[in-house]
Amino acid sequence: MLGFIIRLVSNYEKEHGFRPNLLYINKVHCQHLKDAFDEKFSFSHIAEMLQMEIIVEPDATHPGVAWTQVGNRAAS
Repeated sequence: MLGFIIRLVSNYEKEHGFRPNLLYINKVHCQHLKDAFDEKFSFSHIAEMLQMEIIVEPDATHPGVAWTQVGNRAAS
């Protein structure tokens, strides 16, 4: 899951010229992402490492990334 997210971020950055600051995932994706890290990493630590706000969206069939100015202020 982590590799997939990194590829999404990289592709987004290549296409738009800047990094996304939002990650949309569902609960299953969220669990896979948590499993990629040691137990000592909280969800907020993972978001901080990714430098993204994470939005758990029940209807998200695939992880997605986006950028928003509001999210950028919240992440700061």
